[in-house]
Amino acid sequence: MNKKTELQVDEKLVREIASLARLDLTDDETKMFVSQFKDILDYVSVLDEVDTENIAPVYLSSANKNVPREDRVEESVPTEEFLANTPQSKDDYVVIPRAHVEQ
Repeated sequence: MNKKTELQVDEKLVREIASLARLDLTDDETKMFVSQFKDILDYVSVLDEVDTENIAPVYLSSANKNVPREDRVEESVPTEEFLANTPQSKDDYVVIPRAHVEQ
């Protein structure tokens, strides 16, 4: 028998998830997401009612098989033309802002 574990969706949980996702939510957004998360969990909970007792696990949802193609060297966009579309470049490379990781 399955024990149903009920997840308590509240503002604290939404703020924790937002923090993990590095999102800065307003109070109104937090309240909106509480409501939306509850709706999503209610909708998905319908799956708990499905009888899967004698159903074999399915690992692929499609019978399609991957058919790899042979690798081919193809002409690419010239470097100068590519770099002309970038905000900043140096020595044939695209310059991007440094990523800052908070510890």
